[in-house]
Amino acid sequence: MRHPTQPFDADAHHDFLKPPGEERSSELAVRWRSLDEAGRVVATLAGEAEPAPDGGFLARVEATHGERRRAAEQGVDDLAAMMEPGLAALLYVCENGGDARAPATALWREYRDARTALLALASPQDA
Repeated sequence: MRHPTQPFDADAHHDFLKPPGEERSSELAVRWRSLDEAGRVVATLAGEAEPAPDGGFLARVEATHGERRRAAEQGVDDLAAMMEPGLAALLYVCENGGDARAPATALWREYRDARTALLALASPQDA
């Protein structure tokens, strides 16, 4: 704790100055971009078309509050929990000369369906 006569150093306390939820939003953005990239890799391995643009998913989630926002954040976390080991396994198969197309297709379908559900969850509520 600073002494009352010491000047306040805003740079040393930048975390306290962030608006509530900004740290989580930044983490969500990084995770969503990583998932998007992983989805593109899996689509390529499966021989499928890359996923369509997300249409501003992050902005819509950040504008959402309450249960819908928590559900979207949890959905991103759940999707990452599925994709991280799945993609690692696919890359292992490829690095060892195996045919990863069938498991990549299965992971692609799971990713695509979960991503579609997340995009729907974050769609405007009156749509």
